[in-house]
Amino acid sequence: MQGYEIKFNIYAESAEEATAARNAIVGFIDALAKQGRAVTGRKIAEVAAQWDKNPFVKSKIIEYFS
Repeated sequence: MQGYEIKFNIYAESAEEATAARNAIVGFIDALAKQGRAVTGRKIAEVAAQWDKNPFVKSKIIEYFS
């Protein structure tokens, strides 16, 4: 398995905010990798497609982003 760069847009008030978001996501992936948990493209795709299937998770995500 190898690393691939992915690019996408995110809503932000500034380039600095977008950079902070990118750094947080990279840090999240790195922290899990150091614990022996791979954040793979397949796993991200699956969880992103199913975030709204669990009522608790869905409500918390909606609450957080509201």
